[in-house]
Amino acid sequence: MKNTRLILCAVGFVSLCLAPFASPAHATTFQAQGGFADGATLDGVLTIDTNSGSVVSSGLTISGAGTFSILISQANFGAPLFYSVVVDNTESSEEFSFGLLANTLVGYSGGNLCSNNTGNCFASVYYPIPDRLRQVSLLSGSLIEPSGLAPEPAGLSFCATGFVIGALIFNRRKRFVSVR
Repeated sequence: MKNTRLILCAVGFVSLCLAPFASPAHATTFQAQGGFADGATLDGVLTIDTNSGSVVSSGLTISGAGTFSILISQANFGAPLFYSVVVDNTESSEEFSFGLLANTLVGYSGGNLCSNNTGNCFASVYYPIPDRLRQVSLLSGSLIEPSGLAPEPAGLSFCATGFVIGALIFNRRKRFVSVR
């Protein structure tokens, strides 16, 4: 019985010590803003996993064209080019093809979207899917990283679990000693 308790305590201690080295997800939700040649505006959010370097989800909205939440493709064209993403609106009637001025999304912290005002990439455009030649160019746009980082919920719950286990072990040991 003593050996089992000692082994459990040792395993618990080792797992608590190694927990900070686990690789947490780094999904960041960026706020989008921009304007198109036809007067439409870009708004909404784009969630990027900055650890794996990929777009996780889209909630981009273009006034008059809907919300673009269906990820179609994403590709890294590498330096000095750009990272390309294509999303469809919820009705699958419009498509938004845009580029991020970054050669990778690993560690991405926001910035300008490819537009008529940027070099080294094609202008971001949206268009009706049946008529891809009716493209409307993005005049300017950007993704803004949210300010202030919140603690990761999994890390907080893991830490709280460690405190609870430690308190239970301390309380049990205290009771066990007082009974003798």
